[in-house]
Amino acid sequence: MVRSFSYSSFVITTVFATAVAAILVFGPVSETLAATPLPPSDQVWPELVATGLEFAEGPALDGEGNLYLVNYRGNGKIGKITPTHKASVFCDLRALVPAPEGRKPAQANGLKIDREGRLIASDCGAGRLLRVAADGRSAEVLAEGFEGEPFRGVNDVALDRAGNIYFSDPGGSNAKNPIGSVYRYAVDTGKVTRLDTGLAFPNGLAVTPDQRKLCVAESDRHRVLIYDLTPDGQAENRRVLTDFAHPKQRDYEAREAVPDGMIFDADGRLYVAMWTCGTINVIELPSGKIVRQYDAGGPKATNCHFHGRFLYTTSAGKEAAFRLKLGVDGFDYVGR
Repeated sequence: MVRSFSYSSFVITTVFATAVAAILVFGPVSETLAATPLPPSDQVWPELVATGLEFAEGPALDGEGNLYLVNYRGNGKIGKITPTHKASVFCDLRALVPAPEGRKPAQANGLKIDREGRLIASDCGAGRLLRVAADGRSAEVLAEGFEGEPFRGVNDVALDRAGNIYFSDPGGSNAKNPIGSVYRYAVDTGKVTRLDTGLAFPNGLAVTPDQRKLCVAESDRHRVLIYDLTPDGQAENRRVLTDFAHPKQRDYEAREAVPDGMIFDADGRLYVAMWTCGTINVIELPSGKIVRQYDAGGPKATNCHFHGRFLYTTSAGKEAAFRLKLGVDGFDYVGR
């Protein structure tokens, strides 16, 4: 039997199917795909939440809203601030996992929290990937080198939904000496895989909500790279997502800026802390356009993390942490 239909219904159905297809390929990535609207850049003001950080970095929040920050009341220490604003030293990495002879003292930089409430920390001091127990009383070294060579200075970490850890090792690298690398630690086997090398200071990184891509800040080339993730744990097809030295038409002001830590929201937008600008640049995928630019709270913005529809930021220039009321949810990278 032949069934009749109107042109308008055909158009609606086609548009809906196209939108669904786009979501399947890229995840919910754009305000045009019914994402939660973002407030205008000039209507968001940073709210101070913590001070006393030797080098402000690594904001991470657990499911209860406890905020963890590195170098609190001294380098090598991790601080904990409860939702009721009670602040304390959560642990001292230099006491829990002393650095091997010949290496610098332990000093965490990037942080994430896994499904069991443990802190995954990049030890930029001793060049190690660490995991700290949920109670802060013990810590273990997950990795400290690759193929017999020690890491130069592990900088930041990211998790995928399976619990695998992605981390950057930029130590000693820059645009003239691009020897930085990105690695993956397989949580089930403990195997470390080098995903890419020859990078000019790889820094912050994040797995897209659809788990199909990895974004990496290549700081000394002022850009964010994006890779395709394969089922066997490799990263392929490196390309530039956003080049801050050459902003795209209709972007917010990009300037020649240095990208640092990053995090995704639930709608697939990427939030990048900009070291030289003191801003958080919000990047739309897959276009790579800057759709918002928020004040991070101070100069030398290092990283950011979502909780409770707030974006928490760190400013090394202010030795402090702030939060921005954006009214959007962060991507739950551990699937709590």
